[in-house]
Amino acid sequence: MKDVVLINGKKQSKLSVFSRVTQFGDGLFETCLIKDGRLLFWSEHFSRLEKGREKLKINKVESALWLKDVAKALSISRLDNAVVKIILSRGESLRGYGFDQDIIPNRIVIVSGLPEQIPEQYSLSLCQSGYSTNRLLSGIKHSNRLEQIMARFDMSTNECIMLDDSGYVISTTQANIFSIKSNVLLTPALDECGIEGTRRKVILELARELGLQVEVGALSINELLESDEVFITNSVIGIKSVSKINQQSFDLHTTTEKIKHAFFSLQKLSASSQVIETRKSVASWAIALSVIFMFGYFFSLKDVRVNEPVIYQLSSGSNIHTISVELENLNHISSSRYFVFLAKILGLDNEIKQGYYELIPDMSVGTLLNNFALAKVATRQITLVEGETIKDYYQQLSKHTALKHQNNFYQTMNSVGISLPYEGRFWPDTYRVNYGDSVLSVFKRANKIMQEKLDTAWQGRQKNLALKNANEALILASLIEKETAHHAEKSQIAGVFMNRLRKGMRLQTDPSVIYALGEKYLGRLTKKDLRFNSPYNTYRNKGLPPSAIGSVGNESLNAATHPLATDALYFVAKKDGTHAFAKTYQQHRRNIEKYLN
Repeated sequence: MKDVVLINGKKQSKLSVFSRVTQFGDGLFETCLIKDGRLLFWSEHFSRLEKGREKLKINKVESALWLKDVAKALSISRLDNAVVKIILSRGESLRGYGFDQDIIPNRIVIVSGLPEQIPEQYSLSLCQSGYSTNRLLSGIKHSNRLEQIMARFDMSTNECIMLDDSGYVISTTQANIFSIKSNVLLTPALDECGIEGTRRKVILELARELGLQVEVGALSINELLESDEVFITNSVIGIKSVSKINQQSFDLHTTTEKIKHAFFSLQKLSASSQVIETRKSVASWAIALSVIFMFGYFFSLKDVRVNEPVIYQLSSGSNIHTISVELENLNHISSSRYFVFLAKILGLDNEIKQGYYELIPDMSVGTLLNNFALAKVATRQITLVEGETIKDYYQQLSKHTALKHQNNFYQTMNSVGISLPYEGRFWPDTYRVNYGDSVLSVFKRANKIMQEKLDTAWQGRQKNLALKNANEALILASLIEKETAHHAEKSQIAGVFMNRLRKGMRLQTDPSVIYALGEKYLGRLTKKDLRFNSPYNTYRNKGLPPSAIGSVGNESLNAATHPLATDALYFVAKKDGTHAFAKTYQQHRRNIEKYLN
């Protein structure tokens, strides 16, 4: 079929030579997918278009006008499944880069048939060229795509990988790229170049819900080649596994398939998609919609009746009828009949899944049903702070309302699979948990990540450290963590500790005494405290304490395994929290007089 083109709502295919999108690429575009008459993820597309429009200061075109144009073009095409490209040009002007502030934007809508052949799996190579850094244009889909065009020169694979100025992976020419390694989903940060696809944010959220750890950051080509799985995504192809990059094959696609299944389930039910009312679809939808709205009018103008967020437990064995009655009895919905009716209309009455769900003000019954069907349960973020002790973490998690807590402290540690000492064995981070998860599950995740981080740090350590094993690196890192919150000083403090260990000097670090004192610590160390008899007291004992004294973050762990080469043997804290370093004891005494007295 021929493409259908509308310019400013009228069927035509000739664009003025004075259009700024043809003169300068001064515009934006979105490529959207129509599936069974639904414009998928329209809210995400329009949101990105608006973000770009505001950056480029193009005058606004309302969402309703775009949808009207799309409906008209789709009606002319007589397609239920199609690709829709919308182009927003700043407008028309004569030669020169300047323009009037009240310039009227041009809108272009192009409806095309779906691509005839889309590979099930993609082979990739490195592009001939990559991205230039431009923070102002990164993330928006502007109409100047020369970088992508040049990158595809002489491309012999399905797609090619574009790198940034520093040689890091950003995307392929037409898709975002994702790496899966050891249950971690990694995708490149797009702060300086590249485009954030409309599916990217959705996929990251789905990955978290599937239990993957999600990281957004730098991705080297070597890290990409070492992945367990790789996949790419855009609005037309959806999610596609990568089978080969250059000569490196990828045979595993298990996690990708799980993400793909969850994504297509969400796509089918997504409230952010827009039903496009073409002439041939209006009649068939009108009857169903009129019935729905009739029930909605009589039974519920504001479907979910809560004034503040409420957690609802959908128990195992429940069905749509028992759920509807329970929600009505709790006064969370206005009508159980309407709830059941809508569930059947949407085909969700047999898709309900158990779990804890969050009802929020202004939530529609349709959204709630979608959540029930997708198991989009209530989630919370829990932050384990660097430097805290294992007992601090246990108290924090066991008191959290979102988590189930059954075992005592020692039973929990035993179930994690670790033995004494427990300190420092859990990675501090912000964890997203499902409401109803167990305290144990959080500890298991934190312990697994900590072990991986420690192994990586120890394998990449400097040579000739005065440390015997990874556990000693962890202990040293915990002392550094408690000594300073200033990351810039941590490697220097590590260097001082390393010098003292080599010379057989006591470390004499206050945090070790505070840890040894426990509840006996009253907020200020005394001379008596420094004589406290404990293997953790580094004023009495040479070498490292028997275990870590708290959790550690990246900076402290890196400092312990990469200490700064220094002559200093002493340091003292200043009032601003930073430290003064000294090579000799005499210098150290002068620093004490200067900063503490």
